[in-house]
Amino acid sequence: MGPMKLVDYIHSNTFKDNFEISSNGELFFHWANWRETCKLQKDLLGKGIDQIDFIDNTLEALKTKTIWFQRNLKSVKSNLYELYEAYLDPRLKVTWHDFQKNTLVSLHHEAGPFISLTSMRWMDKSTYSFFVYRKLLTGYFPLREFRLSANIELMAEVNNSPLSQMKMKLTQFSKQGVILSIDGHSFNKLKSCESIAIKMNINAFQKHEDFKSLKSFKANATDGKDYMYIKGSSFTNISNMNNASYSNGCEYFFFIPYSEITFSCKEQTPYELFGGLVDIVEKELSHEISKISIERPLEQEAA
Repeated sequence: MGPMKLVDYIHSNTFKDNFEISSNGELFFHWANWRETCKLQKDLLGKGIDQIDFIDNTLEALKTKTIWFQRNLKSVKSNLYELYEAYLDPRLKVTWHDFQKNTLVSLHHEAGPFISLTSMRWMDKSTYSFFVYRKLLTGYFPLREFRLSANIELMAEVNNSPLSQMKMKLTQFSKQGVILSIDGHSFNKLKSCESIAIKMNINAFQKHEDFKSLKSFKANATDGKDYMYIKGSSFTNISNMNNASYSNGCEYFFFIPYSEITFSCKEQTPYELFGGLVDIVEKELSHEISKISIERPLEQEAA
C-alpha cells in the first residue's frame, strides 16, 4: 500500500491524525494548520457529512467527568467540559491568571488532591485540541496560514558552552518563523541565557527540492556540523513569556521569527532554507486540493 493521498486524509473521518510527509515522522501536516484544509472540512459539513459528530461525542463525554473547584476553602462541583469552555472564553482568558490565581481544582475527589488552576497541570493537550478543532470548523476561531509540523530533536548549547546543553525540538515551520519546544526542566536555564547555539545539519534541508524527495527527509541533527544561533531575548520576549504562563509545565513552546535566527553557514538565510521547505509542501498540497472536488464525484459515480 502506498502513502495516503491528501484526498483520503481529508475524508478519513479522523481529526487527531496527521498527514505524513516524511516516512520517519519528522515532517507532517495537520488539517487544522491551514485555512484551505479547514475550508474543505467545513465544506464536508455543509454537504451533510457528519464528521463533527465524532468531536461532539468526545466532548460530550467530558460533561460526565466531575471536578471540584476550591476558593477560600469553599468547594464548587463542576465538570471538565465547563473548565475547558471557561478557559477558551476570550473574555475570561485575558484575566485568567489575575482572577484565578487563588483558585484550586481537583480532578479526583471533593477532598482533593487540589492543584492550582493557573498551573495548567490539569490541561490535556489532546482534549484541548478537540475544542479548538470544533471552533475551527464552526467558524469561531481565526483560520491559519499554512504551517508545516515537525518533530525534529536537536541539541542546544547555552551561552555557547558545550558544557551547558539542553534538548530542544523543532515542532513547526511557517512563512514567518519556527516554533521550538523544550521540556519543563530546562525552562529556568533558558530564561536566564544570553544566547543559544543549536546544532544543525543544514545539508539535510538543502538537498530537498521537490515534495517526493521529502519522503526520505532526515534531519540528522546529531551528525550536524552547522549551528543555528538565537539570542536569549528572542525566547524571553513578552509574547513568548505570556504563552509560557499557560503551559502545564511539562513542555514550553517558543515562536522565533526568521529575522532573529542566523546560521554559521551563510549559504542560505533561515527564510530561504525553512521557508523554502514550507513552500514545497504548501504548493504540493494546493495542487492536491485542486483535484479533490473532481476526484470524489468521479469515485461516487463509479460506485
